[in-house]
Order: sequence, then structure tokens, then C-alpha cells
Amino acid sequence: MSIWHICIFELRRILKIRSVVINLFILPLLLIFILGTALSSAMGTGKDTTPDTLRVGIVQSNEAISSPAGEALKAFVAAPEVAQMIKVKNMSSQDETMDALKQGDLDFAVIMTSDMVQQWMAGKTVKLQWILGKDNTLNVVGQTVFTSFTDELNRQAAIAKVLGPETVMAISTQDGTGLPSAQPNIKVSSPGNSGQSYSASQYYAAAMLAMFMLYSGMTTVNSLFTERDKQTLARLQATPVGNGVIFAGKVAGNSLLAFLQAIIIIVMTNLLFGVNWGGHPWLIVLICILITLASMTLGIIVALVSKSAASATALMQGIIIVMTFISGGFTPIAIDFVQRISEFTVNHWALQSFLSMMLGATLQEVMHNIFMLGAVCAVLAAVAAVIYRKVGYRYE
Repeated sequence: MSIWHICIFELRRILKIRSVVINLFILPLLLIFILGTALSSAMGTGKDTTPDTLRVGIVQSNEAISSPAGEALKAFVAAPEVAQMIKVKNMSSQDETMDALKQGDLDFAVIMTSDMVQQWMAGKTVKLQWILGKDNTLNVVGQTVFTSFTDELNRQAAIAKVLGPETVMAISTQDGTGLPSAQPNIKVSSPGNSGQSYSASQYYAAAMLAMFMLYSGMTTVNSLFTERDKQTLARLQATPVGNGVIFAGKVAGNSLLAFLQAIIIIVMTNLLFGVNWGGHPWLIVLICILITLASMTLGIIVALVSKSAASATALMQGIIIVMTFISGGFTPIAIDFVQRISEFTVNHWALQSFLSMMLGATLQEVMHNIFMLGAVCAVLAAVAAVIYRKVGYRYE
């Protein structure tokens, strides 16, 4: 008996359970339809819509205001291409900005700190800090606009590091003042089919796909405990098959189930709801493989550290729901602290990977999200390997 035989047997056994088939294949499509339809007016349809003018609050330290980077930011937001998209309001403090965002007086906020200016002056890659508002579409616009600004600053810093600051001054000056410019590279267009926005159906298709693929890990938990509870694991271990082969076969069978689930959800949402998953099908496959890996490793960790099937199922379900919630899978959350925590979750990077492809982002940005998803999966895999070596899978 090989891993392949155990894998196929496991897959056939699971697919015979009607409740599992309904929960993994039918329920996700139903939720995507309900959420996409109910929230389409709030989030938009993703077609023939032009975002409102973005009200941006800018918070700068005293050092940042008088620095070349601060002058470049001032020139950037005053450029005609940017000025027609955003309305800037200078804020005195971060607390004042947070209050304005909560009251709806601002849609988005940008923070330029002294540390960022010092890092940029030292030739290091920098990023603006920002605080998201209540409107998800306007948040995407704000991130896109100010990412363009920091990309140009980082490009100039790289040139200065290699060729010297004199070269930057010679190539790019602002109004003859000798200040480095950060000219906008922004195209204003209707976001519909051009890939610059996503509908509620697209958003929840990506969020529910990530969540329900993680639920496939729960079938792994149930499968591992079923063999123990029914005392069939002892029989398997009596055969000339190692524990590792039995364990790997069960995980492989559930992995195939998760990947089959992903294929069905992606194909059916495209056919039934018109969800556009982007133009990188092989990257979608890669993301699904990584989510499957995360699902299986998370299921292994929970199964090996839990004493009973009931406690393992409750723990697994709680972890999945919490990760989905803080990553914005149910509704986008504009709290900066929660967003930072969500960056340690599988759901966050899976959702960002899918959405970046839906928005037609650059390959570099998509690969960054996929790389971060892979990093989270690698950590989970390492933890699962350590726990398996200590605990193992055996009948006790």
C-alpha cells in the first residue's frame, strides 16, 4: 500500500459524505452570491464607475515638511494629474486625523515621519504610512496614488546611491529649485473592465475561496481523529506501512480535495457571477497551492496538539473565523492595528494576491503578495514538522 492508494481512498471516502460536499462546494457559492448581491450597492459593481474625489489628510513631522521629500510630496499632490483625483488637507496630528476619518471628514490619510525622511536620505527603500477610511474603493485609489509617489522617490534614491546625488539633480529638478521631483505616473480612467476596480462579487469570491479552502484543513482534522476513535489506526499500523506513509496519504487526499474545491469555486464564480480573476491563471494555481499547504499544515498542527476531535474542530473553526474577520474577509476593516495583525494571517495575503490580480496590478506587486503568503505557509509548515516529530501520529 503506497501513499497514492491511501490518498485516493481518502478522497473517495470524503466525497461520499454529503454534508462535506455541501459545506465545501455548494455553501461557498451560495455565500458569494448572497454577499455579492447584498453589498453590491455599497462596494460597487466594478463596471462603469468613477471614484469620487479622494479627501486625503497628510500628517508630516516638522523635519519632514522642510525636507526634500516633503517638498516632493507637496509638488506631487499639486500636480494636475493628482489634483483632479484628490483633495489634500494638512493635519497637525495623527489623533486629529483619526477623528476626521471616523467622522467621515476624510477618506484616506498619509503620514510622513522623520524616520522615513532619514531612511530616504540614506538611500534606503521607504514607504509612506497610511490610514484607511471607510470606503474600500477610495482606499484602493489612495494606496495606488501614493504608492506611485514612493516608487518614484525610491527610484531616485537608487540612482543617487549608484551614480551620486548630482546625477539625480541633473536628471530631475522641481521648478529649478534643485529639489528632486516625484512626478506622477497616474492614468485616470473608468475602473470597470480595465481592471482598476473590483465588484462585491469579486471581493467575496476571493475572500470566501481563501476561507473555505482553509476549512478543507478541518476535514484533515476529522480524518485523523476518525482513525483513532474507530480504532482503525491500530490496524493500519499493523500492516507493513509506516506511520509516515499513512499520515502523508491522508494529508495528500485532503489536499486534492482542497484543490478540487478551488477549481470548482473559481470556474463556477466566473460562469455564474462573471467574476474576473485576472490574467495570470498560473499564479492563481500557485496561490491555491499555497493556501492548500497552509490549510493542511494548520489542520495538522491543530490535530496533533488537541486531545479530542471536538476540541480540535472548535479550535480550527475559531482560528479560521478570526483570521477571516481581521483580514477583511467579511467586511474591510479600517483600523490600522487590526490591519497590522492581519498581515500575519494566511487570509490577508491570499486575499491581497487575488485582489491585486483582479485590479490588474503589476507582476511585481502580485509576486510580493504571493511571496508573503509563501512565507506564512513556510512558518506553518515548519511548526507542523516540529510538532509531528515530537508528537507523531499513532494510536495510543
